[in-house]
Amino acid sequence: MESQINGDCLEFYLDINLFSKDAVFKCAYWYLNHYSVDIKLIDTQFYKVVLKPKDKIDNLISEDKFVEIKNAFIDFNLRDIVSKETQNVRDLLTAKAFSNGEFDEEPPGSYTDPVGFTI
Repeated sequence: MESQINGDCLEFYLDINLFSKDAVFKCAYWYLNHYSVDIKLIDTQFYKVVLKPKDKIDNLISEDKFVEIKNAFIDFNLRDIVSKETQNVRDLLTAKAFSNGEFDEEPPGSYTDPVGFTI
């Protein structure tokens, strides 16, 4: 994640192959209270993200702040990956919760032999 502090703005680029559009916008949303956020697609390869503090006194851009923001983008991207990977499990749990007992049969096997080695 290449970055530069440009005056009172923080500019950085996120590789589109590593960061999903959903994660970038969800993370940027959390900074809207304190920053003006601009996101542009550059050469269909990178998101250019520019953060400019709304209140110049309280939200000065520093290396520490950039580390916090960078970690937030990584965090939101990981959350997006986990959400996509677990979508089927959440769908199954929701279907079972609202199934009115249709899927309440006992699983095969016994508690003492969960793998089913003894027949």
